[in-house]
This record gives sequence, structure tokens and C-alpha cells, in this order.
Amino acid sequence: MPMDSVPPPPIALTGPYATEVSPTLVQQAESIRRGELSSRELTRMYLERIEALDGRDTLNAYILSRGDEVLAQAATLDELQACGKMLGPLHGIPLAIKDNLFTAGTATSNGTSVLRDFVPRHDATVVRHLRTAGALVLGKTGMHECAFGITSDNPHFGAVRNPYDPSRIPGGSSGGSGAAVAARLCSAAVGTDTGGSVRIPAALCGVAGIKPTLGRAGRGRSFGLAWSCDVPGPIARTVEDAAVLLRVMSAGPDKHDPAAVSGPDIGDDPVQLRGLRIGVPQGYFAEDNAPDVDGVLAQTHKLLEQAGAILVPVTVNDVEKAIPAGFLTVLPEFVVQLAEALRTAGIEGGIAGHLDEFGPDVRAALASQVGPEPQIVPGFAYAEAVGRTIPAVRRGFADALADVDVLLTPTTPATAAPIAEAVTMQHNGRPLDTFATFIRYTFAVSVSGLPAVSAPAGVDSSGLPVGVQFIGPAWSEGRLIGVARAYESLRWSASR
Repeated sequence: MPMDSVPPPPIALTGPYATEVSPTLVQQAESIRRGELSSRELTRMYLERIEALDGRDTLNAYILSRGDEVLAQAATLDELQACGKMLGPLHGIPLAIKDNLFTAGTATSNGTSVLRDFVPRHDATVVRHLRTAGALVLGKTGMHECAFGITSDNPHFGAVRNPYDPSRIPGGSSGGSGAAVAARLCSAAVGTDTGGSVRIPAALCGVAGIKPTLGRAGRGRSFGLAWSCDVPGPIARTVEDAAVLLRVMSAGPDKHDPAAVSGPDIGDDPVQLRGLRIGVPQGYFAEDNAPDVDGVLAQTHKLLEQAGAILVPVTVNDVEKAIPAGFLTVLPEFVVQLAEALRTAGIEGGIAGHLDEFGPDVRAALASQVGPEPQIVPGFAYAEAVGRTIPAVRRGFADALADVDVLLTPTTPATAAPIAEAVTMQHNGRPLDTFATFIRYTFAVSVSGLPAVSAPAGVDSSGLPVGVQFIGPAWSEGRLIGVARAYESLRWSASR
């Protein structure tokens, strides 16, 4: 069984119970089922690791952990197991949940001080599905404020730090979830992805992340960013672990999310790499990567070809239009969804009444739409993006996928940037916008609504992880997961 396909960060191998929590989620779940491991013991070990290794001045992966409350719930699950009553595939497994997904009775802040005291009465739909399958909510993870960003450098709760190098970003907006998984502070985690916010932290933290097809997993009872792109998704140490979570999360229609539907089942059939046709996009996806990212990608191509895969150069037409068109939709949708969030939390005054309470980057984005001197996205620009430009990007992906099984790209063009470069980063010898740089290969997939899997692919010369992204047609998660698992096994074997 594949374990870590890139070397884990040193912090994962230190602190209390480092050896005891080293098995994967799938292995832990099997040990609990057999009675070889108790949920309470596993939960206690993670809580002690969080106490020892996580904090405002260290990783800062968690906004809060649940202590005695979650231990009591774990004990109840152990009693059920002793009676032969297993709730599901996640029975007794402690998960970390991003702090924009509602957790009944536990504060859910959306990463902003404005919502710091909001305690929902109900779980988010995906959290409810996870609990029904036996999972425990170990705690809430740090995130980029309002999920609008990719660094998780949060002005209210402090910066989340990368387990491989605490001076660097873990990615965002689900940075706390990625960091917690990589540092082995939970069995797995859940995040949300609007422009890459599951895949980017997964890549920068050396773990696996899945962005499902838009509509695959319900978004009910969560703080959204943009309904045209938002999806919840799993982050885990292995693709197999992430797939177990996704199957539980994807339980059909959601009465609180009209876009959620019952898609085809996510299969669990192995995929043979021999004869598999893998599209390798040229141009946009290959023009300005860090040299070490290109080096890891070249190694990935070589490994896949040695395993019998057929690499096919392809072009994704109109992909360069995705980011500008995406922001024309995200900005107005963000305003609508944040205003709804404030109403849900019973906060009066609306966005304008609390504008000064948001951090600089989020405040600037909101002020552009509702501030005293707004530059509002015109209705015709939104309509053109939704009705013309984004469909063109979708056709570009469809054409590129027409004669191949999956597409393969880097997840990000660079490895984790320093926290000090959270706004402007140095990339290939010149300053670039950090946000735009890291979403370059992920946002286009989001605006197209397609599924993608980010898998660890190697490390750069500084030991920082590099991720690769497998992209497929809508509802092809089963095939994508199979391909990513086959690649993960290949990498694990090659690294032994």
C-alpha cells in the first residue's frame, strides 16, 4: 500500500506519538474495525500532538481543537464498535474541518473576525455526511480570510505555516487543512476549493487533494465564496484516503444547495497505466514554471512513459481567458454570499458597515464593489463571462480531452513562497502577484467545473514539495482517482 510518495516534513516525524499516527486513514480505519486501535486513543494522540506542535507561533494549523468533547464522542464510537455496530467507513476517524464549513455547536468564523463568535446550530451537509459515516470533528483549521486568497496569511488568527518550512505559506485558502494533514495532526481534513484552494495547499504541503465536479458534493450550510466555482473537497496523505472521504461527502442532492445532484458513482476500480493516454497541455501550462517544477514534471513524464502510458501533447484553447473571466464572476458572487453570511450570523450593518474590520486584501476586494468609491463589475461583463467566455474555456478543455483519458499539468508553477512574499513573490527572477501566480493552473479547472486530483510528485532543491494535477471530464472522479493512485504507487516504488 502506498504511503508517503514524497518525504514527510520533519515535524511529522517528531513530537508525541509520531510513530503511532504514521498509518494512513485507511489503515487506521481497519485497525479500529478490528479492535486493534480505539478511536479514543487515536483522538487523544492527535490532541496531544496538536498541543505540542501547533500554536499561533508554530504551524498555526488549527483555529481551535475540541479536546474533551471529541474524546467523549470517540469513547461512544468505541462502545458501538465493541458491540459490532460500525457507523461507516470512517468510524472513529478524527478529521480536521476548514473553518468555513458549519459545525453544530462549534464556532465557525470563515477566517474573519466579523464572524468570530458565530456558532451554527447545524452541520454543513458534507460534515453531516462525514459524521454519519463515523467520523469525528477534531477541530477547525485556519484559512485565508473568507476563503478569498491562496496564502492563508490570516490577519485575525495569524499566518498558517508550511510544515516543510515554517517561514513559507502552506497555500490557501485551505492552508490549515493542508498543514494539519502533512504534520500528522489529524487523519485527514476537509477544505473548499473555488480557484484551487484544496489543490494548492495539497501541492505545497506534499499531500493529496481532490476537487470534485461542480455539484458532486453539496455546499449547504457553509460560508461560500462563489457559487459558480465553490466545491468542498478532501485533503489527505494519500489519494486513496482522499477518495474514501470524497465518496462519503458525495451523497447526492442537498436541499440547501440547488446545484448539488446525484452524479455517477465514484468507482474504485484500479487503472492500468499501460496504454493510458495522458494529455500534456502545451503553451500556457509550460511557459513560466520554476525550473525545479519543470524538472519534477519531466521526471513524472518519464516515470509514466516507463510504465507504458502514452503522453500526448495537447492544447487547451482559450485557457488564458479563465482567470480574468473568473474574477468577473467571483467578485460579485463573493459580495452576495458574504452579505448572506452576515445575515445568517445575525450581524447587522451589512458589508459596508464592517468594511474596516476585514484584512487588507479582502477589504480591498470588497471595497471595489461596495466601498465609497466602488468600481463595480458591470452586469454586461458578468453576463459575458458567464454566457460566452467561460463556456469557451470549457470547450477548450473538452477539445483537449477528446482524444485522451486525462490531462496532466503541474498543480502550481512554483513551490511554497515565503510568507513575507504573500502579496508579491519573486518568480524566475522577477516580481509577480502571488495570488495570480499560484492559481494559474487551478482556477481554469474551477471555472470549467471539472474534477481534478493533485498528487505529490517530488521536491525541489530546497526540499519543498511539488504537486501534479490530473484533470478529467465532468463526473470522471473514479477514473481520475484510479490514475492518480496508479501514479502514486509508481512514485512510491521509485522512491524506495
